[in-house]
Amino acid sequence: MKDLTSGVYSFENLINGNFLYVDKTEYIWQLIRPANAMYFLSRPRRFGKSLTLSTLKAVFEGKKELFKGLAIYDKPFEWKPCPVIHLSFGDYNIVSDAKNELPNYLNSKIRKIAQDHAISLPDDTPANCFSCLIDKMYEQGQVVILVDEYDKPILDNITSPDVKELLRILKGFYSVLKDRNDKERLLFVTGVSKFCHVSLFSDLNNLTDLTMDARYATMLGYTQGELETYFADRIEASEKNRTLRHEDFLAEIKNWYDGFRFEDNSETVYNPVSIAKFFEQGGKFRNYWFETGTPKFLMELAKSRNFDFASALDEPVPAISFSAFEIDDIDPLTLLYQAGYVTIKGTEQVMGETWYRLDFPNREVSGAFTAYLLNSYL
Repeated sequence: MKDLTSGVYSFENLINGNFLYVDKTEYIWQLIRPANAMYFLSRPRRFGKSLTLSTLKAVFEGKKELFKGLAIYDKPFEWKPCPVIHLSFGDYNIVSDAKNELPNYLNSKIRKIAQDHAISLPDDTPANCFSCLIDKMYEQGQVVILVDEYDKPILDNITSPDVKELLRILKGFYSVLKDRNDKERLLFVTGVSKFCHVSLFSDLNNLTDLTMDARYATMLGYTQGELETYFADRIEASEKNRTLRHEDFLAEIKNWYDGFRFEDNSETVYNPVSIAKFFEQGGKFRNYWFETGTPKFLMELAKSRNFDFASALDEPVPAISFSAFEIDDIDPLTLLYQAGYVTIKGTEQVMGETWYRLDFPNREVSGAFTAYLLNSYL
């Protein structure tokens, strides 16, 4: 039996550490098949975005041995190492002056990667240093660029008067990607929110948005079939001391941790962190996802907009509610959906247009929302 973990986000460390990995590499194969591809994916926090990018990194570093036994292993892929720029903003943290700190933060990220590849960079702006890094790494071949939590500097300052200046800095930083499209083998950007195509990435009009793409709706999270296949031994061990029948125990797990839907008609998925922690604790039904931290940006935004939680889920919403938005025109309900607090529960047609009914995905989120978020808001 392989070990479980909810805190290892490196694919290489996951495999070498003999941890359980639910095979998602068929999706990875479909993503990398085009000779040049540019993707954007929005998903709630702790849902596997970082692991997905780490898996892509291992593929393009040619580490085929890590994938033995997985779907991608026997695919017609060269496994030729490519230069990889992997930027993660998950460690972004405001100290005092966000708009002055952000350029230094971006430069430190770029210079660390340059140092790892023995590349010398000029003393210049983050955008110019990023450009120089891509150009010099391209000398080794087309570059793979992976950007994780691209939106954290914005979300952490969502109600700050400096947020538009931060947006301007980041837009200039990312704008270098368009002019170097021919030097990029793959560009993959992930985050919680969806400023894509409107603000930060308005110049990258060829980014393919996978956020509500039916083909990739279950790429992150676990389907019911994956739960029963990969966790069969742990399900059996957890139900030994219970009076519940097997079917009832599965139904209870589903009631607590399933229910996230990322496309109109797609299968729902379980939160992977909640499932890992659930079985790590011997099958105790508790709130695990929210124990990892409640995003302050959502409450700050809701308070600043006088958002009415009580009536937000009473009426269906149009498809535009899931679209990208400008920083000064954010609907808190949209962020609630993107952050995973509510999900698609059904659709209906209104004058030829699809409208969506939203609700809490499961008991875990519903209970935690009431206990933590709503009490804080009130």
